[in-house]
Amino acid sequence: MAGAAIETGLDVLEVTLDSERALEQIAAIRSAYPDAEIGVGSVLRAEQVPPAVAAGARFVVSPVVDPATIEVCGDLGVASLPGGATPTEIHRAWEAGATAVKVFPIEQLGGPAYLRSISSPLGRPPLVPTGGVDSGNLGGYLEAGAIAVGIGGGVFPLTALRERDVTSVTRLSRATMEAIE
Repeated sequence: MAGAAIETGLDVLEVTLDSERALEQIAAIRSAYPDAEIGVGSVLRAEQVPPAVAAGARFVVSPVVDPATIEVCGDLGVASLPGGATPTEIHRAWEAGATAVKVFPIEQLGGPAYLRSISSPLGRPPLVPTGGVDSGNLGGYLEAGAIAVGIGGGVFPLTALRERDVTSVTRLSRATMEAIE
């Protein structure tokens, strides 16, 4: 499934820790696609970072702002993308040394308009919206100032994952790449 996305050009992938055998998946993807940027997601605590980095993760995504996790990422030389929904959370993440801040769940927060409205007052920190982003709306997020977007179900729908439907993942990955270009 990861290979289908990478081979269409989506070469930055996150494997969440709540995935089955997440660390083994990271290592396998890293081995098969050494030039891809593979990260770990759903990280809640600093002690989860070293094993993920040892497996090959080059970035760490979290749904929360945990300064200890951000610090460990810095110590290990990997990017840290903690999650924030409010201006205060986003500011705290950036001040704690985050590489970028995951803004989640962006669709429920107001989409591109929300991103645009908070960016300037916060000093334009690097923001990565996730949660409802897909090939149909990602352009709006990039126009609103996002440095990147996180797309989960828009490329890897649960039904496709369960059924190992590589054709759907390939089709959705291509649609995403076309929307970026």
